[in-house]
Amino acid sequence: MSLQFIIAITEHRNLGYILAPYLVEKKNQNTFFSVVKKVHTHNLEDGDYTYSPIEEKLVKLIEKYSNESLLGRFASRGSLSDFFKNIELDTFTKRVVPYIEKQILKCLELLKEAPIPLYRKESKYSNLYEEDLVGLCYRDTSAIFNFERLEHETRYYLTIRYHNKEIALKHRNVILLTNHPCRLLYQGKLYFFDNLSGNKLLPFFEKNYVSIPRSVEDKYYRTFVLSTIRHHQVQAKGFDIVEGNPDKKAILSLEEDQRGNARLMLIFRYNQRDFPYTDKEMQAVYLRKQNENYIFHKFGRDKSWEKNCLKLLRTLGLVKTSDGLHPEGISETSNSSYFYSLINWLNMHQQELEEAGIELEQHNLDRQYYTGGHMLDIEISDESDWFDIYAYVHFGDYRFPFVRLKKNILNGVREFQLPNGEIAILPEEWFARYRDIFTLSETEAEHLKLRKHHFPVLENNLKGINKKYLQKFKQLTTEQPETPEVPPKLNAMLRAYQEEGFGWMYHLHQHHFGGCLADDMGLGKTVQTLALLVKTQRKINGYPTLFDPVGEQNSAQNRQFARNHQPASLIVLPASLVHNWEDEILKFAPTLKYYKYIGARRRHKINMLEIIHQYDVILTTYGTVRNDREFLKQHQFYYLILDEGQYIKNSGSKTYRAINDQNASHRLVLTGTPIENSLSDLWSQINFLNRGLLGSLAWFKREFISPIERKNDAEAQKKLQHLIQPFILRRTKEQVARDLPPLSELVRYVDMAPAQKKAYEAEKSSIRNNILSNIEEIGLEKSAFVVLQGLIRLRQLANHPAMIEENRHMESGKFNDILRMLSILVAEKHKILIFSSFVRQLKLLAKEFEKNSWNYSLLTGQTRDRKTVIDNFQQNPDNSIFLISLKAGGVGLNLTSADYVFIIDPWWNPAAEMQAVNRAHRIGQDKNVFVYRFITEGTIEEKIQKLKEKKSSLAGKFINTNNPFQSVSKDELMHLFED
Repeated sequence: MSLQFIIAITEHRNLGYILAPYLVEKKNQNTFFSVVKKVHTHNLEDGDYTYSPIEEKLVKLIEKYSNESLLGRFASRGSLSDFFKNIELDTFTKRVVPYIEKQILKCLELLKEAPIPLYRKESKYSNLYEEDLVGLCYRDTSAIFNFERLEHETRYYLTIRYHNKEIALKHRNVILLTNHPCRLLYQGKLYFFDNLSGNKLLPFFEKNYVSIPRSVEDKYYRTFVLSTIRHHQVQAKGFDIVEGNPDKKAILSLEEDQRGNARLMLIFRYNQRDFPYTDKEMQAVYLRKQNENYIFHKFGRDKSWEKNCLKLLRTLGLVKTSDGLHPEGISETSNSSYFYSLINWLNMHQQELEEAGIELEQHNLDRQYYTGGHMLDIEISDESDWFDIYAYVHFGDYRFPFVRLKKNILNGVREFQLPNGEIAILPEEWFARYRDIFTLSETEAEHLKLRKHHFPVLENNLKGINKKYLQKFKQLTTEQPETPEVPPKLNAMLRAYQEEGFGWMYHLHQHHFGGCLADDMGLGKTVQTLALLVKTQRKINGYPTLFDPVGEQNSAQNRQFARNHQPASLIVLPASLVHNWEDEILKFAPTLKYYKYIGARRRHKINMLEIIHQYDVILTTYGTVRNDREFLKQHQFYYLILDEGQYIKNSGSKTYRAINDQNASHRLVLTGTPIENSLSDLWSQINFLNRGLLGSLAWFKREFISPIERKNDAEAQKKLQHLIQPFILRRTKEQVARDLPPLSELVRYVDMAPAQKKAYEAEKSSIRNNILSNIEEIGLEKSAFVVLQGLIRLRQLANHPAMIEENRHMESGKFNDILRMLSILVAEKHKILIFSSFVRQLKLLAKEFEKNSWNYSLLTGQTRDRKTVIDNFQQNPDNSIFLISLKAGGVGLNLTSADYVFIIDPWWNPAAEMQAVNRAHRIGQDKNVFVYRFITEGTIEEKIQKLKEKKSSLAGKFINTNNPFQSVSKDELMHLFED
């Protein structure tokens, strides 16, 4: 027995004509097939026949409209008979029938490619004959819609053809297998009409044509005939169908959609008929009625041209979505900034769009916006201290000074009304690019004046600058300017990095900019500065005094003298460094005549003008300038140099104001720690050097301090670094390590003595409760004094209980450990620097040293003759120990005879500790230096150390280290007092 798989067209009593799969066989010499069984998915595995993959697929598709499948898909409950009895006609017609036809059409597509026979099978017969075989006719089929307009009516009929042969339908045995698209069974052939709905054929099964009376023809022509001409082949009589090449243009429309969201929509306009690019309709038909004649104009869209238009927009950065075109990379499309970005995109690409023939239109907007191009013309003139910036903005035919947009730029307002009423949208990049220029410059008439020290802002932000000025900026911003010759009168061999520092300062001097030399302590800032002063030393010494006779000849000589003369440079120092500068001048720059303007009788019987013109350098102190502010500001100095410039970090202090009041041609700051506590320290010093470089303090706080210190804003950090980079030079000891011996740093943890630990824990509990109570009552900020008082008391207990009177008989674990280490180092002839924040602790150590007969020196704020104390330690081989208070001896000391540094009570500020270390580890040191930080374990010292490491990133980015105490939260603070 040979079985064969076939598909049959059968009639279902409820569903009409459908497809069904069967296994058939031809017995003996029979000329017909007999049906063996109907195939279902559940009997595919019976084993009586091996099904091919396509045959299995056909069975599964047909199974989708089995009675059981339809019941499960379209009815939630009930029997099959109930389903067909109760289903609404509308549901059956609109949902069930299309679903079944979808499966049938899929099956027919498979039959087009597979050698599986299709039969017409009557339900009451089980045999299939050769004449029941159905042929598939899916090529060269067509349908022609015929309209004939007569005097009283219009006749409409449909002609279908196969191989150009007409198929007559009237009174024929025709079966519609599917409606849309139409699959028509007629005389043993199944015809495929892909663009035709079968229901359009139904009238012509019974009649030759459909008649439309003249009275309703107008509506008929405007609806049915128009739609038919658009989608089908039409033959017309009594009216015209004109086909041809229409006028076409591409329109890019700025508009709001139905939800009120902005978008760009590409529209293709053919003979005044608009097609959005999303419209899939490829044929266009419109009707014009002339003198009772109907004329239909039909044309097809130019798909190749439309594709090229879209391709161009894609290259310009627009991407297609279902609801419009959007600039690439923008996800949020419902806010005003997106609308502005669309307009700016149009501004930017207006010329390319115009060249491509794409026109711009606006629809459904409440105002008219400017969508043309814009341009900014910039010219700069170079004055002595200023750049004059002449900038003009162009919006189409309108040209006006850029300064008119100042309020918009500073206030972030992007809309600007043009004289014709159109709204121009300022490009977003203008706000980032020019905001700082408007902030830092002054407006004069219709141009801007910008101080020369703001050239980093100018260089980065203004396009269209004359090449002459670009060259000037390049010269100003050269990171490594050509190093000038070191003056032969300098009695020092500068190391490579010192030559670089000297060259950098001289480079700023030539361009009249102030600079901050912020090298680590111990790298020779003083000798680099002396090299600069010798290099710029006046060529003529002496100056006529007030008591010299004044005659015509003398006056002429004086005028000539003044042209070649420069006043003295004023160097402002902490009092402790005056003798150090004296020594350095005598040693390295003996040709510089210096004068000390210090002491209670400093103004007694002196002529300051004469001093200024007889000497090269005047040494004074911060306190002196503060007290003699009005007197000194009457005079002009050549250089105003601040050593330890952090002394003016508080811009609200009298010292800062007094220093800032002084007059000098050049300014210089020397410091190892330009930032000790906050970025405001930096502002004070930079503002002294180059007035206004960082704007006002309020602006600086808003633009930099708040974003950087509170939010760690990377962009703000980058911007600030760019502004200050040309005016600050900092080298760390690590960077010039080849010039210094090794530095070893160790943290030494020690235990408290038993009684000390008990006292500490009791005090900690009491302080913690007191602080919590204060914070709850008045807040963290107002509790600062109570917090600091508690912290100091715990520090004292952690170091030596005897610093608190009631514990004067207790021992200290740290104190004993320090004495043990010292006994070894003293015996080995090492020299040791011991730094402490507490003078009382230093005195406790001094008492023990005297008991052990150890020679030592002591330097505190009360020490009068600092030089003698320092020289005794440096030069006396039997003096092994130098006790120094951190505040009094953290700066200005050169103690290279020491090779050990003890920091016995480390605290918040790592910068202060590094200053202490640098007393020994500096240029001139020829021994390895060992630094020990003593921390009492389990105390506030240990917790501060961890918190300090966690929070010390700010100054590393902006020149130095910082004080993290300002940024401690309540939780972090209370953690210090926990077990």
